[in-house]
Amino acid sequence: MNYNNPTFWLLFAAVYAFYWRLRHRRQNDLLLVASYVFYGFWDYRFLFLILISTIIDFIGGLGVAGVELPKWRRLRLAALLIGSALVLCSNVRYAALAAGLVHLDAHAVLGALPERLRDFAVPLATAAVTLAYVAFLPWLYALPERARRKTFLTISMVANLAILGFFKYCDFFVGSFVNLLHALGVQVVDVRLLGILLPPGISFYTFQAMSYTVDVYRGDATPTDDLRDFALFVCFFPHLVAGPIMRASTLLPQVVHPRQRRPGDAEEGLLLVLLGLFKKIVIADNLAPMVNMIFFQYGRGGHLPTGPESLLGLYGFMFQVYGDFSGYSSVARGIAKWLGFDLIINFQTPYLSTTPSEHWRRWHISLSTWFRDYLYIPLGGSRGGMAVEYRNVIITMTLAGLWHGAAWTYVIWGAYTGVLLCISRALGTKEVRNVAGQRLRWLWRVLLTFHLTCSSYLFFRSSSVPAALHMGARILTDFTPTATAGTMLGLLLFYAGPLFALEAYTEGERHLERLFTAPWPRQAVAYAYCVLMLVIFPAVQTHEFIYFQF
Repeated sequence: MNYNNPTFWLLFAAVYAFYWRLRHRRQNDLLLVASYVFYGFWDYRFLFLILISTIIDFIGGLGVAGVELPKWRRLRLAALLIGSALVLCSNVRYAALAAGLVHLDAHAVLGALPERLRDFAVPLATAAVTLAYVAFLPWLYALPERARRKTFLTISMVANLAILGFFKYCDFFVGSFVNLLHALGVQVVDVRLLGILLPPGISFYTFQAMSYTVDVYRGDATPTDDLRDFALFVCFFPHLVAGPIMRASTLLPQVVHPRQRRPGDAEEGLLLVLLGLFKKIVIADNLAPMVNMIFFQYGRGGHLPTGPESLLGLYGFMFQVYGDFSGYSSVARGIAKWLGFDLIINFQTPYLSTTPSEHWRRWHISLSTWFRDYLYIPLGGSRGGMAVEYRNVIITMTLAGLWHGAAWTYVIWGAYTGVLLCISRALGTKEVRNVAGQRLRWLWRVLLTFHLTCSSYLFFRSSSVPAALHMGARILTDFTPTATAGTMLGLLLFYAGPLFALEAYTEGERHLERLFTAPWPRQAVAYAYCVLMLVIFPAVQTHEFIYFQF
């Protein structure tokens, strides 16, 4: 269910119609149900994965804090998990079951129920693991404080990373191992890929749930003993599948404490939603066919685009991915505003950065800070000398690349980005401000940083490493101007130019009040432009948000 899909807005309208008429406890229950409906719309079986992460980290956070759940609550959680496995993962054909019940057809009802023992493999495995963990919990609670805290933290991290690793990387590592054996001359390998379906947004909600236990361990967050509040923290639907990744210290108090209508939230939410839909529908979706055309030709061989066409296709992808991802974050923030929540700003005009480090402080801020706080700093950060610092930067960015996708192109993209960051630090590159006296220097550094970022995204978007290298060589060696390149440049300027002028004026989403307080003719032009572009120039074909695959 996408933000650019009318079905979502029907769901949101139904939620909003009742939301502010309910008390705080019922508001949370309504949002929790809506969040599960929102996520289950793709495939209801994926709800089981969210529930596993939720219960593991709920118990883990309380265990780290020294709060022992009574036996009856432990058994209730076990029953919830096992029952969910039976309902969601037993291969029940619910559409056929409903039809059979409506028509009072006993044969159809029986045919919709599980038929083989292996249909109960997931529920049986869940029951075995869950009951063993419940039986083991009293022993964990009895451990000395230091050992107890570390044990619960370890269980949380191992369980979350195991789920993420299996669904996202199992086939990747198995396939890579098979390819390695083939390269070594072993041609007959009886290993098959599992063909695992990747749940949307699994990397986002896994990182958010896992960070909760870490924050409780560090003393940065206070755990909650209400499962429904914690479940809403994990799966709050506005940002569930593509961020921003919220910390427990920021979002959980907003879940736990009553919310009020605040002056300005409706207007700011409307502007954020309008800008987000504009960035997604007008910019990202309209540029997608042009970008796909260029990159697809490098994947299939044959006639290749010229250097300028390839470069403009790369520019197109830079604006496409920005419009797509920042558009999602803007809509998420706007919807959250309407519900009385504040989500963090996730993008801060990253393409106006003057160093690679500044770019990553402005791009996907919630993920960049997550890797900084939970990986880079625990590795040692910048402590221990320059060599250790550079090692930690490259490890962090390589794993960030792998987080984006199970492919060697993402790994190389991350490692390459880490090398760029290290070179920038070694040269002592300082940020440049756009102030009087150094505007030309600022512009030069912005252009240089943008193109260095572009060079890394060759690997991010390309279908293979050879395709990325071939495209890069084409850009550097072929300067043939074509009418196609001129058309592509015109499309880029038409779709992306005005928005980036507006974002430069408001500094992304940091100073949206500049638009609120502007003279009404200026406001009218900005709003009318966005609305008219959404009405007149929507993309012929809508595209799923790029970051859903991560």
